[in-house]
Amino acid sequence: MPSGKTHDFITILFAAPTFVVTWLVTKSIALSVVTTATMLFGGLMFGPDLDIQSSQYTRWSIFRFLWWPYKVIFRHRSRFTHGIILGTLIRVVYFALALTILATAILYARAVYTGGTPPSIDDIIQAWISVERFVRDVVGPHAALAAFAGLWWGATTHTITDVGWSVLKKASEIF
Repeated sequence: MPSGKTHDFITILFAAPTFVVTWLVTKSIALSVVTTATMLFGGLMFGPDLDIQSSQYTRWSIFRFLWWPYKVIFRHRSRFTHGIILGTLIRVVYFALALTILATAILYARAVYTGGTPPSIDDIIQAWISVERFVRDVVGPHAALAAFAGLWWGATTHTITDVGWSVLKKASEIF
């Protein structure tokens, strides 16, 4: 498999073309920035190799504990981690769930410590709605789609590189 440095290089190499293509399609600087930024994040920190001890996993530093269950649940290079569609979708859902659980635990501990009221399910839902509304107001109505497209493209460049590397390695063994 290509090294983490190779994957990083390819991710960074595709940043400028990602911005240009997004701008040509959307004519929006904001959406182009969101897509490119999430593509870089997707390739450098949110990619398929979060299921192993990798550069991506290590970059989470003190927050890598968020990805430990993901490493335990998923087998490396499965369709659930490296799949072109499923991989990114599962990571987005997993990360949103992990953030929700972490934030709820922190708010609950704070409420217990201060004698306040712990957050309800409705409070948690309203918080996510507020985040979505804020992002939509700042970036535009297609911000979530642009962000997902960037995350997807960052992960896809990783998977395509892995597949290409495997094909070249097998071809060299044959010849």
